[in-house]
Amino acid sequence: MKDLLNIDRICIVVTKNSNNYNSHDNILNSVVLIKHQLNLNRSVIFIISLFTLSTVIVISDNYPIQNGHAQSYPFMASTRGTFDPTSGSERQPVELPSALSILNVANNCPGELVVYVHGIWADEQEAQEQTDRVFQSLLEQDYNVPVIGFSWDSNTFFSKYNPEMSLHGWNIAKQIANENGPILGKFISDYKGECPDDKVRIVAHSLGSRVTLSAIQWLFEGSRDNNMTNMSETFHTVHLLGAAVNNYQISKNSEDCEFFNPYLPCSGIAIEAVVGQIYNLYNPEDNMLTSEYVLNPFCQYCYYIYLPSPYEFSEQHDAMGANPIKDFINTPSNFDEHLVSSSIIPDVDTNKDNQCDVEVNLKLIPGITQFDYYLCTITKYGDNHMGYMGYRNGLNTQIVYAPGAIEQVVIDWRNENN
Repeated sequence: MKDLLNIDRICIVVTKNSNNYNSHDNILNSVVLIKHQLNLNRSVIFIISLFTLSTVIVISDNYPIQNGHAQSYPFMASTRGTFDPTSGSERQPVELPSALSILNVANNCPGELVVYVHGIWADEQEAQEQTDRVFQSLLEQDYNVPVIGFSWDSNTFFSKYNPEMSLHGWNIAKQIANENGPILGKFISDYKGECPDDKVRIVAHSLGSRVTLSAIQWLFEGSRDNNMTNMSETFHTVHLLGAAVNNYQISKNSEDCEFFNPYLPCSGIAIEAVVGQIYNLYNPEDNMLTSEYVLNPFCQYCYYIYLPSPYEFSEQHDAMGANPIKDFINTPSNFDEHLVSSSIIPDVDTNKDNQCDVEVNLKLIPGITQFDYYLCTITKYGDNHMGYMGYRNGLNTQIVYAPGAIEQVVIDWRNENN
């Protein structure tokens, strides 16, 4: 703890009410992420170390796993248990069931399938919640197609006190994301073998973008090695939401990615070969990807408090999901991008678990206060990294009242033939 406080880093606290599902603390901050119960006594406080990009979300008791809508429950394809989250090494091979068996539709191809890929530090229930939220956001936009969530071993190691251990966990998560790419790629390739005329659409959030780009690379290398020529739209569309990957990862210049660790080849050429259209939905206001200034609550006329970007602080480069990249990167010809800050509304609680998604304890920032003071950093459009998938309705948490960036996703799908 002393090491954290002796350096100018912002400590963040994650708090969870003991009545919530027992899940890992979800972290996505350059230092330590915080959440706490807004109207109940704080029961469990964990100080999470820095260098972790995560899905900042806790499943609350009012989230229905058995959902009463068209998709009766979140359909999931899970690789959990395949990789060791402490080392990234493979524990056991995995053979995913077919998409049609997951959907329980026998040989009836649905015509269109969405696969959602979550980011780091989402456990199995959190992955389900996010998958369902994407589906509900699609319904809110009158777009009713099946959604399968791709659930992977993102629960790598973290430490409450040791930032180096958390940095290690973040690096292992990137490695596991790389290794999950071929599994996702095979899952989609097998589905296209069963339903060759169906459109497969990928929606990936945060570090799930790395899983997706790894899958694209695996498909490309397999088609090239086997002289396959019919792979051009294995992924009909790909949408990257708040992508927590290097902004050069999508380049067509292989040398741009030579020194990335862990190494993943630049994706530009592979994207042109196996993807119909790919979109970067970027947001310069995303608190987890770009730095932020917040008003000092103890001095209205004083300086703002500077919160460094967790992604930039950890990775020492810009995130693809934070900025437009078309003008300075050699992007693939089938690449487009959209600014979505205005779709990320200043609702602090996306999944309606009565917790602000990200808060900072100002006591842990040198020179601010001697007392615990929890400040929610989500104050304006674009701030909330968890808003891309939509916002649950406080009166009925089985549905959403706003679709977040999924609104832009649906616009792109509907504009395909225009």
